[in-house]
Amino acid sequence: MPDQIDENYDPVLFDGIANFDPDEMYIDDDSSTYVQSLQDWLFEHFPSTPETDLSYNTDDVLNTYLFDIPLNRKEWLVQDSISRRQRSPRLFEFLILLLGKSHYESYASFTDRSKGIFQIYKPEKVAELWQAVKSRQSNQKMTYDKFARAIRWYYKSNIMQKTNTRYTFQFSSVTLKNYFVDENNNTTMNIPA
Repeated sequence: MPDQIDENYDPVLFDGIANFDPDEMYIDDDSSTYVQSLQDWLFEHFPSTPETDLSYNTDDVLNTYLFDIPLNRKEWLVQDSISRRQRSPRLFEFLILLLGKSHYESYASFTDRSKGIFQIYKPEKVAELWQAVKSRQSNQKMTYDKFARAIRWYYKSNIMQKTNTRYTFQFSSVTLKNYFVDENNNTTMNIPA
């Protein structure tokens, strides 16, 4: 049916691309010049509005869309007890750090600090944050299901205890002794080898 209208057809967009002349663009070895040339061409053929402004930094996009709070990887590093070097945290260390940072209370917080019970309020955000903190360059996205499965591995090693409530986890008494939280909510991490 040639008379049928394609709902995805945008005449301004498609006609503009059809009239694209690569000779109008200045191409240099410098990629920033190339990007600026491309942006200039886009703004010339498709006038910009504040909502479609292309002048952004990719780090800003990462922080805006993935996390409510800007990510500073240095605040997540822990010191290894043997080598005394800074390293990315293990998963349970990440959880201890997460619970100790007041600006992440909307992600997770203790429900009973003395028993080590905590709840995760934004499970997908916590999983994405864990992937970013761990600096995993995987093609697959870290989901909450994978994240929770990794936590459950700590049951056998007595780092975590089983709870029967969704999004709720508990540190074992051994972990609470090694990673002491005092009455002033100060966290002291004694990371074992």
